[in-house]
Amino acid sequence: MKYLVSLLLVVSMVLPVSAQTGSISGKIINNEGTGVSALNVRINNLKLRTTTNNEGNFKLSNVPNGELTIVISGLGYKTTSKQISVKSSENSTLYVTIETNDIPMSEVSVYGAARRMQKITEAPAAVSVVLPADIERGNNHGQLAKTLEHFPGVDVVQSGMNDFNVNTRGFNNSINRRVLVLLDGRDPSTPLLNLVEWNSFQTSLSDVSKIEVVRGPGSALYGTNAYNGVINITSNTPRDVLGTRVAITGGQYSTFRGNIRHAGEIDDNFSYKVTANYSRQKQAWISSRDTAHGGTLEYPGLGADVIDGRVRRAGIDSVGNIADLIAANDVAESISGTARVDYNFSQDESLTAEIGSSRYGGEYFVNTTGRILINDVEKPFARLAYNSKHWNVQANWSRRNAMSPHIVMSATATSSERSDVAVVDAQWNDSFLNDDLKIIGGVSHEYQHVNTSTVNATPLLSPDNLHNNFSGLYGQIEYKLMDNLQLVGAARLDRSTFFETQFSPKGGLVYTPVQDHTFRMTVNRSFLRPSYGDKFRRSVIGGLPPTVNLARIDSTISAQTGVAKLNLPSITPQVLFLGNPNIGVETALSYEFGYKGIISKNMYVTVDAYLNNRTNFISQALGGLAPEYYTPIRYGNQQADSLMRVMIGVGNYDRYNGLSRDVETGNPALSISPTNIGLINEYGLEFGVNYYAFTNLSVSANLALLDYKIVENKVTAQKIVPNTSPTRVNLGVQYEERGMYDVGVNIHGAKGFEWVAGTVQGSVPEYWVVNFNASYNFTKDLRLGVNVFNLLDRQHYQIFGGTILRRYATAEASFSF
Repeated sequence: MKYLVSLLLVVSMVLPVSAQTGSISGKIINNEGTGVSALNVRINNLKLRTTTNNEGNFKLSNVPNGELTIVISGLGYKTTSKQISVKSSENSTLYVTIETNDIPMSEVSVYGAARRMQKITEAPAAVSVVLPADIERGNNHGQLAKTLEHFPGVDVVQSGMNDFNVNTRGFNNSINRRVLVLLDGRDPSTPLLNLVEWNSFQTSLSDVSKIEVVRGPGSALYGTNAYNGVINITSNTPRDVLGTRVAITGGQYSTFRGNIRHAGEIDDNFSYKVTANYSRQKQAWISSRDTAHGGTLEYPGLGADVIDGRVRRAGIDSVGNIADLIAANDVAESISGTARVDYNFSQDESLTAEIGSSRYGGEYFVNTTGRILINDVEKPFARLAYNSKHWNVQANWSRRNAMSPHIVMSATATSSERSDVAVVDAQWNDSFLNDDLKIIGGVSHEYQHVNTSTVNATPLLSPDNLHNNFSGLYGQIEYKLMDNLQLVGAARLDRSTFFETQFSPKGGLVYTPVQDHTFRMTVNRSFLRPSYGDKFRRSVIGGLPPTVNLARIDSTISAQTGVAKLNLPSITPQVLFLGNPNIGVETALSYEFGYKGIISKNMYVTVDAYLNNRTNFISQALGGLAPEYYTPIRYGNQQADSLMRVMIGVGNYDRYNGLSRDVETGNPALSISPTNIGLINEYGLEFGVNYYAFTNLSVSANLALLDYKIVENKVTAQKIVPNTSPTRVNLGVQYEERGMYDVGVNIHGAKGFEWVAGTVQGSVPEYWVVNFNASYNFTKDLRLGVNVFNLLDRQHYQIFGGTILRRYATAEASFSF
């Protein structure tokens, strides 16, 4: 009986609550009467929200009684509000025709420029955005880095099937670390060299919602390595992609990719998302440069590969030369996945927990000494994020673990890395004085552990097994001086056990004479930390012929010149690639002027001009650049030292300058190491235009011009070049019948330029390529897309030392339900 009473009490409590709520259902259509999918539908001032399905339908349950405001929004459509009355236990219906924007950019908001959401036309920086439609077209090929190559001032160069170097403006590198990449606020780069392995992301392009590229310095808010810019990648929240998406991609070179994503809601608060991805392709563009065993050099100036038994020591059987190595590792393969849970306290407050991992191998990269084969690497991560109207707090952990040694194909060495990174970042923001004053403040701490003495590989660092901490304190103030004039000031203080304390300020003015037309002037200081290899590398990269015996040379010089002998040992010295523990950060002081505007409602124009004063440039490794650490071996007699120079010999670097005492063994060695050199003025102009000729036809064009002047270079043997084409051009045409099909062509051209990166030096000839994309929607759920890079198959290379690039065609079929 008491159970029956309890049940009746519960029912009596629930019924009044149920009786006070109703529901809203409806459909959103466009001007052609077709349902619009993926629109956000929310009730103003409540946490209730949903998205339209593929037919444009939606439903909201447990809606409070009364007069409510429904807000409907989505990229490419004008935000629309409608009033509706909800009654107890009844379903209210709402049918809305939503209008498209005259120009999609007017509704685009960005986060990366100021670490807060704002319209792109109001952002105090040069910003480009990959829109959802472009991401969907990018799924046809699946290579995230390639979606960025048609932006003004963005330099995307490819050196292999999946090896990309992404930079903004100038001074690219085969291992580029001058642009900070963030994926949902997490840095996916490898700590050892700071490089980004674009094919190792746990999140595939198909689950990305937006990509922002902030061109120009970002250290005032982001700290180290936001030197030339920031790439901010955001994945879909579960509620943005409710349902299941399955996609299969196939193409040339035995390409196969599979992606599956499922997202759902447990209740009004909990939502979840799981993804799984697999990829494989034949490395058909990679050929042997092992000239001693029948290999060939694809173009003049390349260095030959060597083998010397390293592959067998790395645990790969039946390999005797580079050709065998490539034959045994001719397939690039990766597998990845993520699992995410979101808890929404309200519309503006949420908690996210996510884990993921990737494992990939068979990739060939180009670094500063030549090509390297990445055999097998795993990269797990975990993150926890709290976001609200005023607070954004995130903690994340990531690891890069080589499961087998990497093979350096141009030297007698292997390498490896096991690194762990843990980061906590907390940011507060608010506005005051009727929104005229906006303030951001934040603090971050990062811990890194790097070890290269793993899986029987040759250790790359000495000392190894390093632990370092990086802390940052940052803030920004935006104050509206007048209705159309805004002052921006930001600064960040970075302290670390790895480099000296750095202060990075930023100041700017943003002037908006009329709506959607913005002029800005900014001054920034940014810095780039050296890599672990720059400071602590120790690797043998060769030796002199056995006939070069230092004791015999010492005796000969003493006998011929009369100087006292140095008592050098009877050895043939090794050639050592060493880090420089005294190397400091590279810095830049940047001055920018920019304009962003929407002209005649159908044209979006950007113009950006900049001057960068780069100082303490981190050089390539040469002999004699760190005499304060590696003590030179000299007689102190001009005749004797000149004779030593002749007897040792001069190769492609001055061996004699590097003759010094090895700090670890005390023996003479020919050491090369980097240092900070030079003062360079870099200046450029970037112009971009997107023209929406009709509702379904858009034309884009942009031009990037770059030049530089070397003001000072204290090491004349170090050639300083920007490793970037001085003139880059992009042209594109895209035609779309919304919901039916689209087709587009892009042309990308780059004027020839010189490339200097470590021991890899040469020229990159001018190249022009045509890319093609098309897609067709058989139904709202089934889509087929095609992409062809280098449609005309113009064979070329984009960095010196890179692979000859060919035509590459792929097609994707996707089904959503």
